[in-house]
Amino acid sequence: MSQDPHQNQNASGSSDPFDILSGSPLAAVGRDRVLSVLNGAELDMAATAHPEDATTAVARLNDLDWVITVEEGLVRIESVLSTQLNAEMLPIFHVLCNEFNSGAFDGRALVGLAEDEVELRGDACFVTTAGLNEDQLFHALNLGIINAQEALLSVLDAFNAAARELASDVDGTESD
Repeated sequence: MSQDPHQNQNASGSSDPFDILSGSPLAAVGRDRVLSVLNGAELDMAATAHPEDATTAVARLNDLDWVITVEEGLVRIESVLSTQLNAEMLPIFHVLCNEFNSGAFDGRALVGLAEDEVELRGDACFVTTAGLNEDQLFHALNLGIINAQEALLSVLDAFNAAARELASDVDGTESD
């Protein structure tokens, strides 16, 4: 059976980016579409809608908490790691985050306090427009997750390396 190559087969479900020219209404990117992709077989994040914020989804992946916000053409993906480090450590994390962020454009590292303990975050954002298909949304979310996680873990690795170096300097001083 032959098909007309000019006929639009399925504008909403097609992965063909040129379906945008078909005249069909363009699907917007909202929290429900993002949740569907996050919970798909490829990402399998077990994400849920935030009960108090209609723009936010939350999930747990790779021992990190995740907050995904979808607002007016922007998706923000945050990886969150709560620590047991007290507020006195905050300036060290500010320096480490600034060092990472000065050379990073795919994701950024943020630090703050949650109940007087340091909370480290990795963050990545991407812009969406109507017509973004499921494949494009999956790839954008996947890269955002990777970049947000890399930002957080890079700062954590730098902190751990500095702590090990400081500990070895202290051990070396004590043995003298």
